[in-house]
Amino acid sequence: MKMTIRNMSVALSTAITSLTLLSQAAFADCTRHVYNKSENAWSFGFTAIAEEKLGDDATIIVNGETAVIEHITGGAEPKWLRLEKVTYTDGKPHYKASFLMNGCYIQHNGRTDRAVLNDPADGDVIFID
Repeated sequence: MKMTIRNMSVALSTAITSLTLLSQAAFADCTRHVYNKSENAWSFGFTAIAEEKLGDDATIIVNGETAVIEHITGGAEPKWLRLEKVTYTDGKPHYKASFLMNGCYIQHNGRTDRAVLNDPADGDVIFID
């Protein structure tokens, strides 16, 4: 087969398309849910560092409601999921916690107290107190 400019152009275009598709898999969208099965209102959001406050970027979810989390995985910057209890109808102490995200999975080391993580799917949160 004689290599022509057109053949080289098609081959290059195919290679670029293949590389683009491969790189997009690392930055896939993640749609997950937060279920509030507690008697309290909670807030959540993403931060760049574990200690960062949510501020005006927080999403507040009242008892009995479900919220949708949509984020993009991948990238060089770490992403933390920050959870904070807003109301105290149960008299329990304040709760604040941050968990490092690994793709759609919330990393944790065992006991998370008032939140069930990665259930029913990786990245889901259930507030239980």
